Amino acid sequence: MSLTKKGNVSLDEFRRVMYNAISQEPFATRFAKLSTSGDRRGMVEMIVEMPYVAGLKPDDSYQGKDDAQAARLYERSHKAMTGNGEHATEEIEMYNDTLTKTLFAASVNDRVFLDTLCERARRSYSLRAYASCLRDCECMLALPASFYDDSVENVKYFVQRRKEFLQLERECSRKLEAASTRKRSSGRGKAASIASSPKTSSLGKRGVTTAPIVDGRQHGYLVSCPDSVTLQFHVAKGRHLVATRDIRPGAVLIVDRPFSYSTDAPALIRNCLHCHATLKLEDSVRIPCRNCQTVSFCTETCRKEAWERYHQYECSVFNYFLENTSNNECRQKSHLLLAYRTTVIQALSVDTSKLNSAEIKCVLNPDFLRYHINGNEKSEDDDISNECAELGTKKPYSPLDYRTIFQLKTHCADVGPNVNLVRTIESVFLAKCLLFVLSKLDVICTKETFVPLAIGMLHHLQAIDCNAYEIIENVYDETTRVWEPRNIGGAIYTTVSLVNHSCYPNVIRHSYPNGIVVVRALRSISKGCEILDCYGPQFLSESRLTRREFLWKKYRFLCECDACMHNWTFPLPETVNYKCTACSEPLDLSGINANAARKVTHQQCAKCEKTIDLQKIEKQLHKSIQKRLNAIAKMYQGNYRDAMPLLFEHAHFVNKYLAEPNIEGIKTEQCIVQCYNSLGSISV
Repeated sequence: MSLTKKGNVSLDEFRRVMYNAISQEPFATRFAKLSTSGDRRGMVEMIVEMPYVAGLKPDDSYQGKDDAQAARLYERSHKAMTGNGEHATEEIEMYNDTLTKTLFAASVNDRVFLDTLCERARRSYSLRAYASCLRDCECMLALPASFYDDSVENVKYFVQRRKEFLQLERECSRKLEAASTRKRSSGRGKAASIASSPKTSSLGKRGVTTAPIVDGRQHGYLVSCPDSVTLQFHVAKGRHLVATRDIRPGAVLIVDRPFSYSTDAPALIRNCLHCHATLKLEDSVRIPCRNCQTVSFCTETCRKEAWERYHQYECSVFNYFLENTSNNECRQKSHLLLAYRTTVIQALSVDTSKLNSAEIKCVLNPDFLRYHINGNEKSEDDDISNECAELGTKKPYSPLDYRTIFQLKTHCADVGPNVNLVRTIESVFLAKCLLFVLSKLDVICTKETFVPLAIGMLHHLQAIDCNAYEIIENVYDETTRVWEPRNIGGAIYTTVSLVNHSCYPNVIRHSYPNGIVVVRALRSISKGCEILDCYGPQFLSESRLTRREFLWKKYRFLCECDACMHNWTFPLPETVNYKCTACSEPLDLSGINANAARKVTHQQCAKCEKTIDLQKIEKQLHKSIQKRLNAIAKMYQGNYRDAMPLLFEHAHFVNKYLAEPNIEGIKTEQCIVQCYNSLGSISV
């Protein structure tokens, strides 16, 4: 199959042809040796040398603007709303939807775009959705007059529309300020009323929540952590986080920013491409990219920031990232876009010598090329190793520092050659796409620079497979009264990646706007204990064999957490097992028959010989369980913030007196998770 015709090859085609070619001898044996030795450069160069690759020239692959389609949609919207009668809700929703589709299809320098934007803004104003109107005003007022200077008539039309938007902007700002003043006045001296629905109570005006800060003082070197945790290294565990003091349930232990992030295809119309805020609320608007019809933004600010940071380098090839393959569902996710963006963010930098010119030029970052010039996992560069060695212990460990990305585990030499072959093929294709985009920006890229770019892509694809996390929003189910998670995209969090796995984790992660992830303690964590997350399989839902098999295949380790070592199984018995309050050793009542055990009021710890008053603890337990039940009642009313202190008190009691695992602890932790689901990124 020839791949020499420009732009005629999809990623799926390229992957299939190259895989079939390299799978044949003598290529298969040669590639397997390179894979086993962790030689990324060798693997990339082998693919690049294939005759198919020389002819691969990706072309524009995106849904561009269509002014003819926009004109038809605009005309349809007017026909739908003609007449003097009242319109049904369905007709109004269809009208609004058609206006938005028109906005996305129209070129920004076309009159239809200005007319549609103005109409949508006026409609928001008439419905008193002033925040939405302001976002449309911001979008229009950011348009430069140079887009319309091809004729005097167009300039006059643009100026006229600009005056209308300026007036709308002033009116909306005045209305919002007046509403804010009334709200402050009415709120004085009385408590805020409780919302009738948990969903409306949590969503607030725009469904935007602010991420919390870490509890306590910030760590001296771990930028995203408090000083209650520290970074340690162990030969078997690698780098990991440990508690420096006793930590109570609910404590915020990590607030991590993503180095890079991406959006899953189904979320492209539901969420902002840049901050991932929901676009499903009544006062939200969808702001289009100025170049394509595919992605959405919640504000002009997000559109501008995304374009400057990464979207200008992916927009014209965006459809390559939306391809699905029939034989692997995970390929339908956004891992390719995530690897591409990670490369773009670090590999490209602004040419400072051109800052005063009309057009800002980008150049290849020599530091990025230096990091990936070698590309051999087993032959580390001493200078680079020294640069990374003391991060988190003697030098700041920042989530936005590329050195923390470079340190992430890739397991390049440990995975099968077939896995590395697919990733290498994809990395070369992605590098070709970037080369195509850079050529349009007059950035020169030779073979000597292309290979490190492809090696970097491969490095990131491998790291993503082991270290990427989901970006989640939670949706409230009115029937079950449960917040259900829904994937938005993926991200790389280098601080969270320091946390090792347990099938019974003691922390929980939640997504917040702008891709921020917050890690909180689920239960009490004693000083010196490791902070443990869950990479997917939990003992509550899967057997030890299934969990260990999954973790070995994906992460290359044999899980030895408490749940695996003691082979905990679910469901747990309803019986309560107490532990010593002095040394935390479980109290052994196994030698006493069931009837006698019920009559035991005191028990001596076999380890430290302290006498425990079981009767007293049992009475306290019944009182503490009532706190959980009271908290659940508050949760059903939507009062999650009021429920949390009760849950934390009960969790602290359970952690102190009951041996793990216990059903009471599990029930409490699930309630705590639901409370935090309501406080992070949420949607309808």
